[in-house]
Amino acid sequence: MSDNHPDAIKDSIVAQAATLFDVHDNVARVIRDLTLPLNELQDEYNITSSKTFDFEGMLRLYLYKEVAGMDQSEVTDKVKKWPYLRMYFGLDRAPTQQALSYTERKRFSYDLRQLIRDVARGIRSAAKERDIYYSDLRDPVQRPAPDVVEESQTPIHHYVDNHAPDIISTALDDVCPVLDTGRRHNTVHEDQKVWEHQLTMSLADRAGTRSAFRTFNKFRGNALHHDTHLRAVKKLATPSSYQYTFDDFGVNRNPISDWRRIADTVNPQFSDAVDNLLETIRPAETFTEPLAAAIDMIRVPYSTTPYKGESDVESGDRRVVVNEETGKTRVPKDDYPAMVNGKEGEYAYEYATLTIVGRNAPIVLAVEPVRHHSNWEGASGESVPWAEIVDRLMEQATELVDIHLVMADRAFENAEVAHVLDQYYDVDYLMPKKKNSKEVKQEVEVVRYDPTLKSRVVPYQLYLDEDSTRYVDAENDETVGENAYSHDVNFMYVPAERDDWIHKRSNDVKYTVFTTNRDDVAAVDAPGFVDRYSDRWDIEIEYKMIKPMLPSIASRDYRMRYFSFVFSCLLYNLWRLVDHSLKVLVTEAYDDYGRSMFDDRLDPLLPMADLLASSLILFMCGDGLDPPD
Repeated sequence: MSDNHPDAIKDSIVAQAATLFDVHDNVARVIRDLTLPLNELQDEYNITSSKTFDFEGMLRLYLYKEVAGMDQSEVTDKVKKWPYLRMYFGLDRAPTQQALSYTERKRFSYDLRQLIRDVARGIRSAAKERDIYYSDLRDPVQRPAPDVVEESQTPIHHYVDNHAPDIISTALDDVCPVLDTGRRHNTVHEDQKVWEHQLTMSLADRAGTRSAFRTFNKFRGNALHHDTHLRAVKKLATPSSYQYTFDDFGVNRNPISDWRRIADTVNPQFSDAVDNLLETIRPAETFTEPLAAAIDMIRVPYSTTPYKGESDVESGDRRVVVNEETGKTRVPKDDYPAMVNGKEGEYAYEYATLTIVGRNAPIVLAVEPVRHHSNWEGASGESVPWAEIVDRLMEQATELVDIHLVMADRAFENAEVAHVLDQYYDVDYLMPKKKNSKEVKQEVEVVRYDPTLKSRVVPYQLYLDEDSTRYVDAENDETVGENAYSHDVNFMYVPAERDDWIHKRSNDVKYTVFTTNRDDVAAVDAPGFVDRYSDRWDIEIEYKMIKPMLPSIASRDYRMRYFSFVFSCLLYNLWRLVDHSLKVLVTEAYDDYGRSMFDDRLDPLLPMADLLASSLILFMCGDGLDPPD
């Protein structure tokens, strides 16, 4: 070590770790992202060769050992079992216990070893201050000595480490063969290589840093060229029975949009992969049908503006109004991606999903593109109704599972969607009403002055005909068009739990309004039924997990864009499946682990990043994964 005060070095590293714990809940990722003052930490061994372990990598590994409270045999076994740790720490291979011991004695001075231990204590303290308690921060004094641990007493995190790779490998076998690019079998890079490349792209952004991506590439032999990957994915998303021509992409020439053909080609492969995954879950007692599902929409930002710069505008260019208040106009680009939706300053690709929620493992069952007419498109724009999107989602999902309740986001709340769910699929639905609904305005004042109840259920009848779509009070004899009746609806006025749900404040109570086709909901039961909508937050967590796995790609080809989102959904499903399978195994092996029928879903046993890294290793090593037929 240099003459710099060790306390200053320790404080600097611990402060970094404390900040990183606000981003990561895993000590390995925190240590991976630390910036170590290498110029202040001296390697006592000045002879290097191809067999010498990287000094910085061994520093991080030794720090990880001390923070996690492991002994040498435990940490070397874990690094050998989980290759992602080697990549986190920048090691080209797993060190043996002897190599770690030699490094500690010969390459780390006494002062350096003491500094690392002090830093480790500071990092452990920072984690506990943030209530971060997990397996690799356990108290070492509570750990049995390795030579007296019996199989039944093995810590749960060790049990997970030992069984996860086999489960991941089996799950990959279920998913990957279903995805078929349709290329020749004697191609240089088989489909397995394509999925390896796609997974690497997802890992690059998911890790929060590209260091893991660069580390992966150091060990990749015969890596797939990016252009080859693009061609393979485009081929997967192109219907084999349809030959595209230039006319297909002309205005008003192709009766079926190219984006629709892409989705219709990719979605069956996604459904087959999900079906294979569900076959693994169905036998478990914790999976029950019929189940509850949630429908929502995710926006993936697109940074490029659809408008020309004023210097590029030519005489005769069509102008559109972009601000109604100021009358500001701009000139749209001719070649802007059709599937980007939005308004000025907010552009994004949008996708709708249907996901299992509640006590079952939250699996994405169906995906659909969202296509809405945007201002810059003029008369040529195309818009797909929410009812058609919901119909397609339900068609995909009901082929896989039995659904009894659908909870949709407020954006999907309209009479046509309600009609599709009730009449086409005979399921119960629960949706928050839009704040500007005229029916809400009519009844909310009644709730204010209800002397007995804080909640109210008002029956309506839904009518659909060529000229009107409306809710009519069930006690009203108004005649709406012949044969236009759809179904009975209940509006539930209940106290709001979220500020963005509020329709009206009354007597210090904030009210929200939900709609359902359930006919057995009384006023006293309405708040309890509406509480089920909180299960839908699974889909919000899902989006937070999926978004970081979407690779940053420059291609505007919708085949690449849509497949990348679908593939990220499959990775999310893969994580949920592996975690579910691990929970089943751990429940059987440990009497004190599990849940009763009244308990919430258990917390994940396997971090998402660990699944991605381990999956990529299995791809690269070829263990347990056969190429598609």
